[in-house]
Amino acid sequence: MFNHWYIACESRELKLKPLARTILGNHLVIFRDKQGRACALIDRCPHRNLALSRGRVVADGLQCAYHGWSFNGEGMCTRIPASCEASGSFGFHIRSFPVLEKQGMIWAFISDREAPMTPTLSPPDFPMFKAPKWNHWFMQRTFAGNIFNCVENFLDCPHTVFVHRHLFRDARSKEVQCRVTSGEDWVEAEFLNERPLRTAIGKLFFPQNSPMVHTDKFMLPAITRVDYRFSDHRHFIIMSQCTPVSEKETRVYTYMAFRFDPIAPLIRILYQPYAHLVLDQDVEVIRKQNEDLSKMGDPRFTYHTTDAIAREIRELMDGKSLSERVPSLKRLRF
Repeated sequence: MFNHWYIACESRELKLKPLARTILGNHLVIFRDKQGRACALIDRCPHRNLALSRGRVVADGLQCAYHGWSFNGEGMCTRIPASCEASGSFGFHIRSFPVLEKQGMIWAFISDREAPMTPTLSPPDFPMFKAPKWNHWFMQRTFAGNIFNCVENFLDCPHTVFVHRHLFRDARSKEVQCRVTSGEDWVEAEFLNERPLRTAIGKLFFPQNSPMVHTDKFMLPAITRVDYRFSDHRHFIIMSQCTPVSEKETRVYTYMAFRFDPIAPLIRILYQPYAHLVLDQDVEVIRKQNEDLSKMGDPRFTYHTTDAIAREIRELMDGKSLSERVPSLKRLRF
């Protein structure tokens, strides 16, 4: 899971005050320097180890709240107020992390070594971000569960009948064919004969007697994308980027985008609170799963064809390439 970009925070969250964030067990401080540039450092002053996130931004960097030592965005110590040495000659350096800000998010690149590493790839784009006639918003949640359990949940259809009863799908099931394709760092399921949702809200969002293309896709390191497409004018996208805090905690940033001509404003009034409710139900079931796993010890999961792409997700996250995998068809009911 190292050597990838992860969302550290939303741009709107990072103002004058530094933010403490933990990604893959690394305690980071995220801050804006006086020029407005987003920066990320290890959240530990080398002098007496107070968290730098307790400090404040000054002209020469982020200032520790204990003795006033300051560090710039590259981690170099720029000022020691009690020192008689010339500024800039202190020789103290702390770990910094590459940062990129785009599409309303601040991303940090987390490598598995302390030496500086230049990323070769950029963070993924959010599709149709601010595109004409498209609506979007972001949701953020902290899940009490590990990153695999989160991404597997987001791309799992059968659980929606039980966890999101009457909100998403109902108990009336139909056999559905699922075409699974994959590559070096991704896997996708396309549901070939799925019927539109028949719950009350589903009938509003998903027009009856309209052809529906539903795809679920996972991309390394921990990105999920769900599409429901009826035409060029009616299309829903749900994309989640999961930032692993620890083995038992994951911060999830979910991008919701849709086009629904010509009544998009009305759809958003209903869709936004509905999406929050569905997401909160997933937060709760993952919390319960994590609580039960803590009692029972290491996971002993069973994989079945009804899991669609859960096994493939696990293989990718374990470092296995799926580029040579032959496309397959699976059958399940939901």
